[in-house]
Parts: sequence; C-alpha cells; structure tokens
Amino acid sequence: MGNEWVEPTDEKRAGHGTFGRPKTDYDLFMESEGVPVYRDFGVLRCQDLPMRPWDRLGGNGTYVQLYGTEGTWGMYVVEIPPRKELNIERHVYEKNIMILEGRGVCEVWHDEKHKQVFEWQSGSLFSIPVNAYHRMINMSG
Repeated sequence: MGNEWVEPTDEKRAGHGTFGRPKTDYDLFMESEGVPVYRDFGVLRCQDLPMRPWDRLGGNGTYVQLYGTEGTWGMYVVEIPPRKELNIERHVYEKNIMILEGRGVCEVWHDEKHKQVFEWQSGSLFSIPVNAYHRMINMSG
C-alpha cells in the first residue's frame, strides 16, 4: 500500500499509510555499529533476536527500538560468550541492566583503586551510575 489513506467499505478494511521521517543522529550511530537494529511494537523473546558480533562491546548483540520510544531511550541486547567479558564501558547516563540468562559478575568504578564487584544471575536487575566505568563478566559455561 502506498502513502495514501484508503476509506473502508462494507467488505474492505481501511488501508494505512506510511510516514517517512529523517534518520536521527542516534539512528545513524546504531547503523554505524554493524549490529542489527530490531524495530517493532514489542519483543516476544530477546534470546530470539538476530545478533551479530559487536566490536565496541565485545559480545554479540542487537539494538532494540520499540515504536513510540524513539528519542526517549535506547535499548540493546548483548550476549556475553561463556567465560568471557565485555569491553569496559563508560556512559554519560544511567544504565539499567536486566539479566536474561546465566550468571556472572559486574565491576563498577569511578577510580580504578575502588572497584565495586557484585554477582548477577538470571532475573537480576541493576543500574550502573552516571559516568561510571563498568565491565560485565560471564561466569557461566
């Protein structure tokens, strides 16, 4: 169907149009990362999303953009290989993490001499503070 609305009749449903929008800087950034960008209204199982190696993070992953949340927050799914770790990250925003499977540890620090280390497992939910260095380590496998 094109970009025009179609009026419904007794036997036909109304058609729908499409609206184009320019790509945002975040869209361009996600595309530059070389991993899939999943766009939809929801996700049934994150484990079933298409993933590719993600050089910046050091695991396999995909971005998730749910319709209606664009420009509000960014989400991604990353798989940490067994007995491996992700690359060190640091963000200018608070990061919320939900663990889907496995177990491991997370290191968080502002100063290398004062690292905080805690364990995580399936179902864990935690936040990484603004501007904190952090690294996820998978102890499963």
